[in-house]
Amino acid sequence: ASLTAIAPSYTEEVKTKGVYFVGSVGLGQMADINIHSSDGGGKMQFDSGFAGELGIGYDFGPLRTQVIFNSINSDLTNIQGTAVNIGVDSSSFMLEGAIDFRDGKDWQPYIGLGVGQSKIDVTLAQTVGNVALTVGNDSITSAIGRLGVAYKATDNVDIYAEGWALAYEDFTIGTVEFYGCGMTGASLGLRVRI
Repeated sequence: ASLTAIAPSYTEEVKTKGVYFVGSVGLGQMADINIHSSDGGGKMQFDSGFAGELGIGYDFGPLRTQVIFNSINSDLTNIQGTAVNIGVDSSSFMLEGAIDFRDGKDWQPYIGLGVGQSKIDVTLAQTVGNVALTVGNDSITSAIGRLGVAYKATDNVDIYAEGWALAYEDFTIGTVEFYGCGMTGASLGLRVRI
């Protein structure tokens, strides 16, 4: 009787470990960016846009590691009070680690951190006052933080909801410097163990 009682919990624990694929969809928005006083001051303001990601990871139990590719669009909609419509796309490769609390339970809160490389693309040239945006891109270092909760839908599939914040190194496109840059968002996703 003792062996029978132990076997189910051991089997359940093993199933939470191993390789998994991850994918999510959601919304992301670039935070307002201050414009240098030499260019007239003010702000660049952005609208929310699509955020999606795909990746692969390994679950060690309470600790997970993963490699993620994400793509986020957050259109620039206002420069110094003037309405514009300029596509700004971000794509990143991130190496991340996460801690799952209540490992092995149906509901699992988690936190995650990661670092990686991002590419920022501006897709339309436009000049507002002294701010002259050109079509171009820049590659920069970035970092991400995640806070979420996962639900164990089946032995192999977790459904999760999370909020995240992405911080970018300062970048320059054309003659315009973007500094103090970051993006926040929320996503729904699946983790599928193989």
